[in-house]
Amino acid sequence: MKSKPTMFLAGAKYLTVLTLCIGSLAYAGSQDPLSPNEQTKAEALVTTSLPALKSTDSRTKQESGYELLLIERDRSEDKKSGARRANAFVYDYKTDETIIYRIDAETNKILSSVRKKNMQLPLTANEIERALNLIFADKETFNLIANEYQRITSKPLNTPKDLEAKAFVFSADSLPEQLNAASQQCGLHRCAQILLYTHDSTVFEISPIVNLSANLITQIVGF
Repeated sequence: MKSKPTMFLAGAKYLTVLTLCIGSLAYAGSQDPLSPNEQTKAEALVTTSLPALKSTDSRTKQESGYELLLIERDRSEDKKSGARRANAFVYDYKTDETIIYRIDAETNKILSSVRKKNMQLPLTANEIERALNLIFADKETFNLIANEYQRITSKPLNTPKDLEAKAFVFSADSLPEQLNAASQQCGLHRCAQILLYTHDSTVFEISPIVNLSANLITQIVGF
């Protein structure tokens, strides 16, 4: 009989732990990322607001002036209301502003929108493709790249497929003392810096900066 209080206490502790776990799971569930279905609906909603985003061609998207950068969960009010909100970020190349759409993920309605200057989110696959196309289409830049490839490999550069490349958003404040006037607009304008390397991971000592807002290579910086 003396063991019953101990068993009761153990059972109570188990129930307490179980309750805490269930509560934690419920809280985590309310804070989870957007589901694929919510992502798709939010993208369709923004696309309806900006029909030019429907194009899958990177050149057409640039001509339209808009690029959908990111859709993510907005948790700014979740802790209090439990509401599911989403933020959709669209870059407007015509004004060099990032448009932030606040979306009710449950009703799939746009609640508000705001425009911000000097807000540069990571590049999309379309933007990276466009930046690479620009550097390889520019004869002077391509010749510099070909010379660097020859220096590293002792082989001629026959095609861009001989190279590997990565691209990331570039802002003028990262290299303030090395930039020309055109590159100093990066940050206000949307720019990409291209990191080139060979298939065996030898990094080039030159790196093109591309102003995607103006569709031009502004500078080649060295390491």
